[in-house]
Amino acid sequence: MDIFTKVVEPAKTPSPANAVAQPIFQTSVYAFDDIGEVDQILAGTRPGYSYTRGGNPNFDALAQFVASIEETEDAVVTASGTASLLAAMLALAPKPCAILLSREIYGGTVGICRRILAPMGYSTSWVDTHEVEAFKASLNGEPCLLVVESISNPLGRVSPLDEVIQAAHDGGACVLVDNTFATPYHAQPVKWGADLVVHSLTKFIGGHSDLILGVVAGDTTRISAVREIVDVGGFTPDPFAAWLALRGARTLALRMQRSSQNALELASALQTIAGVRRVYYPGLPSHPDYLVAQKLLVRGYGAIVSLSLEGGYGAVQSMIRSLKHVRFVPSLGDVSTTLSHPMVASHRELSPEEKVSVGIDGSVVRISVGIESVQDLIEDFRQALSS
Repeated sequence: MDIFTKVVEPAKTPSPANAVAQPIFQTSVYAFDDIGEVDQILAGTRPGYSYTRGGNPNFDALAQFVASIEETEDAVVTASGTASLLAAMLALAPKPCAILLSREIYGGTVGICRRILAPMGYSTSWVDTHEVEAFKASLNGEPCLLVVESISNPLGRVSPLDEVIQAAHDGGACVLVDNTFATPYHAQPVKWGADLVVHSLTKFIGGHSDLILGVVAGDTTRISAVREIVDVGGFTPDPFAAWLALRGARTLALRMQRSSQNALELASALQTIAGVRRVYYPGLPSHPDYLVAQKLLVRGYGAIVSLSLEGGYGAVQSMIRSLKHVRFVPSLGDVSTTLSHPMVASHRELSPEEKVSVGIDGSVVRISVGIESVQDLIEDFRQALSS
C-alpha cells in the first residue's frame, strides 16, 4: 500500500478478553461487513454497537455497575447530572403536566423546570415533603411527577420518603429521587418505591473531580424510555469519562465510609467552635430530621456538612480566605474536603425570597468532607474561624 493508505488504516491488534481493567473504547463509530448487521443492531434484534451516541461498552459497564449497587434492573449513563435529571423527568412525564418539587431541592433542578420545561407547558410548584399529611393535602389537581432528594442540598434534610412516595403514587404521581448526596452506600431509593433514581456521577461515585457525567437507574421499561431520550437528544457522555467514572467508583464504599465518619466528627466539633451559629448534618441529634435519617439511611449519614456563621457573608469570606487546606470549590464529592457557598453557586437559580424560605442566606456554607485526617480538618476550620 501507498503511505497515504497505510497511515489511515486502523490497527488490526485484537482486544484481549482477559484484561483486568476494562479498555477504553474511544471510538465514535463501528465498522461492519454488511448492511443487515447494522440494520439488526439499530432495530434492537441483535446485540452490538453502531454509533457511540447510541451506546458504547464503557457506558454499559458503568451503567451495569450503578444498577447493581442501586439494586435496579437497568441504568443509562448521561453527559451530566443535569442531563440525567432532564432525561428522567421527560421519561416519567412525557407530556406537559404539574411537577412537584420538594421545598429543599438543588437549584439546577429548579433551573430545568423554569428554563426548559415551563416554556414547553409544564407547571411547577413547591411542596413540603417532611409532614406526610400536609404533603397529601397538597396533592390537589393532577400532579404527574414529584422530584425529591434522598439527602437535600445543602442543609441535609431527609424526608420520610417511604411514606411520601406511597402518598405520591396514591395521588397519581410518579417519583424521581436524586440520590447524589446519599449515594447507594447510604440509600437505595427504589426500596422506598422510587420510579427512577438519578445521580450526578461527577460527585461521589466518580469521586475525583475529573469528569462530568450523570446516570439514571430504574426498571427496564422506564430506562428504555430514558435511553431513547438520551440517544435522540444527544445527552451522550464521552467513553473516556465513563471509563474514569468506573475506575473511581470501585472505591466508592471505602471513600463513603471514611468521608461519612469524618463528616460526623467534623460536624460534632464545629458545634463547639466560636463563630458557628448552627451546624446542619442529619447525623446530629440537633438536626430536625435526625430520627428520619436514622430510619431511612444506612451505614451513616453522608459526607455533606453545612453550617451558618455568625457575621454572615463577611464571616464566610474571612473563613474561606483563612483556610489552609480546605479549598473553595463550586462542586462536591472529591476525595479532598472542599466547601461551597450555596447562595452564589448551587442555588443561585432561586429568588432571594425562595432562598430565605429554605434557610439559605449569605452565612451558609456547604462542606463536602473528604478522606483526610479529620483532626487536620477540625484544626483548619478552628484556626480559620478564630481569625
